[in-house]
Amino acid sequence: MKMLPSVVMPGHPDFEELARIRDGIFDIAGGDAEIQDAFPQAVRDAIDFVLDPIRTGRTEIRELDNVEKTFVGLKIEHYVRDILGAPKGIRDLVIGNRDVDIKNTLDNSWMIPPETYRDEGPCLVINSKEDESRCWMGVMLAREQYLNAPNRDGKRGVKSGAVENVLWLAEGAGFPPSVWRAFDMAAFRELRKLQPGTARASEFFRQNLEKPVPREVVEALLFDQDDPMKRLRKNQGARGVLGPEGIALLSDTFGNGLLQELGRGKLPPRTFMAIVPRNEVERQKLVQIGAIYI
Repeated sequence: MKMLPSVVMPGHPDFEELARIRDGIFDIAGGDAEIQDAFPQAVRDAIDFVLDPIRTGRTEIRELDNVEKTFVGLKIEHYVRDILGAPKGIRDLVIGNRDVDIKNTLDNSWMIPPETYRDEGPCLVINSKEDESRCWMGVMLAREQYLNAPNRDGKRGVKSGAVENVLWLAEGAGFPPSVWRAFDMAAFRELRKLQPGTARASEFFRQNLEKPVPREVVEALLFDQDDPMKRLRKNQGARGVLGPEGIALLSDTFGNGLLQELGRGKLPPRTFMAIVPRNEVERQKLVQIGAIYI
C-alpha cells in the first residue's frame, strides 16, 4: 500500500475531528517532537523483539511467517500505547472523549472491523516498511467511501486512494535498520559458547574489524558475564589481548577523535570498533594513545 500525502486540512470534512484527536495525542504524549522521536524507535524495537536475532539468527521481517508478522503488529500497537499513555476504552485508546481503534500493517491495507466502520469511528493507523526503514502514523475516520467491500470476517480494507484522507502525525519517519544485519549471526551464536568472556570478546572483534558495534551487541555476546564491559578493557580484557596483536579497540569515549582523524568517521554513543592501522602513520598514532603496543 502506497502512503500518500494528506489532503486533510481546513475545509476537509474530516479535519476538525481528526485535528482534535491529533492534538489530544500530542498533548498526552508530550508533543509533536516526542512522537517523532519515540515512535520510529518503538517500531524498530517491536520488529527486533519478534525477530529475536540472538536466538533465531533472523534479522529481516521477510524471514518471519505470517503469524509472527501479526505479532510484530501487536507489539507495535503495545509500544505505541505505552508512548501515548492513553487509557483503554471500548476500543484500543481513549483520546479526549473519543474511542480510537489502533490499526497496524507492515505493507497491506489496514483492516477495519465492523464495530468501528459501522459508526465511521476514528482509527490510529500505522504502517511500517522495513525495506525502506520508514514508518507512518496518522488518524482517519472509517467512512464508507474510504473502505473496500467486507471480507469473510466482515472486516474492510482501506482503499488505496483513500490513504490521502489520513491526517499524519508521523509521515515517513526513518527508523534505524537492525544493528544485527551487520553481523554473521551463525558465527555470533557460536561465539557465545566460547569461554572465558575475554577470549570471546577478543575473537568477536577479530572477526568484525572496522564495523561499529553497539553496546547492546556486546552485552548480548557477553550475556553470562556479571560485568560485560570489563571484558573489553585493557586490564585482563579484549584491549589487552588485541593491542599486542596490532588491533586497536576504540569506542565513542576512547579514540573517537583519532577515528575521525583517520577518516573512519565518528562513533555514536555506546559504540565500539576494532581497527588495524593501514600504514605506519596510523600505527604510530594508535601507539601514542596506547591502543596498540607494537
